Amino acid sequence: MGRESASYYLTLPPELEDAVLVALREGGAEPVAESGHTWIELRVRDPHRYWIDLRVHRAAEPLLEIRIALTNDEWSIRAPLEAAFTALPAGAAARSLRDEDGADLGAPAQDGWSLRLEEDFGRRRAEFVERVGDINAPISADHVYLHLHQTGWKRDDDLELEWAREREMLKMERMWDGEPEIPADHPDHLPEDDGGDPERSP
Repeated sequence: MGRESASYYLTLPPELEDAVLVALREGGAEPVAESGHTWIELRVRDPHRYWIDLRVHRAAEPLLEIRIALTNDEWSIRAPLEAAFTALPAGAAARSLRDEDGADLGAPAQDGWSLRLEEDFGRRRAEFVERVGDINAPISADHVYLHLHQTGWKRDDDLELEWAREREMLKMERMWDGEPEIPADHPDHLPEDDGGDPERSP
């Protein structure tokens, strides 16, 4: 999912896909116009506190993805997630929620799942803050890259770092392209009339 966001996954019983969508809407999620043929997009958002993307991937075994930009404050995400999941059908709420590394965070029907998700997100956000800086912006995961550039944050831009390295290497290659011209007063400079013998005195 990239270094700008964290994702969490809940597999859904196929027969409960529509019921899960209804439940998420009842829990405060709003639909997003950019949904595609193979997924349905929703979001839980407060313009000043958090932005959580929810995507139901339509497949033989549907998958609910929770995607949260690492610019979001970890202390604000647990309550809206709990509210969004409150009305989940029992068959879906009994399934285990997993992080993007496959670790089990527990089922939404059990206590503690949201706290474990918050702790996992907090750890990932701390790594992000160490690389980029302490940015708090309740934005979509898809908007982080643009936000970093608009606000002047480029420490996390691996492509920019790669370009910088390539520019430096190009400068070095140009500097040493062919025989370097040695100034007349340089110790390694050989006068034209000395026969090329470095032991001869001028």
